Amino acid sequence: MSTQFTAVTEEGKVPNTYMTGEVSYKKQTSEIHPENTIVKDVSFEPCARSNWHSNASLQLIIVTQGEGYYQERGGKINLLQKGQVLTILPGIEHWYGATPESSYSHITIVTEIDKGSGTWMEKVTDEEYFSF
Repeated sequence: MSTQFTAVTEEGKVPNTYMTGEVSYKKQTSEIHPENTIVKDVSFEPCARSNWHSNASLQLIIVTQGEGYYQERGGKINLLQKGQVLTILPGIEHWYGATPESSYSHITIVTEIDKGSGTWMEKVTDEEYFSF
């Protein structure tokens, strides 16, 4: 079997409907990715963050650069650093993003996309974000 390389099939800015601040992404694919899986490289500028949301299926996050935050609804804010891996179970309300002082990037792998898309909720307020 020969080595398979990924290719960027889509890239752009994530609309502010789902994020606060500047967030960009590159969707990756290769001939060996399962058809039911999405792989994206997502980059957040300082203070940028997702809205609260939940996924219909499993999400794996691999932190690749900078420092970020991750919080589950009702829980504390966790500091994310390069090399950390998170597994987010379906139905868990959460948000993630960059810290105020650092940009932040991660690879996200979402499995079983045939189970449906996630549910996007309200924006993370400045009060919530700066409570770390």
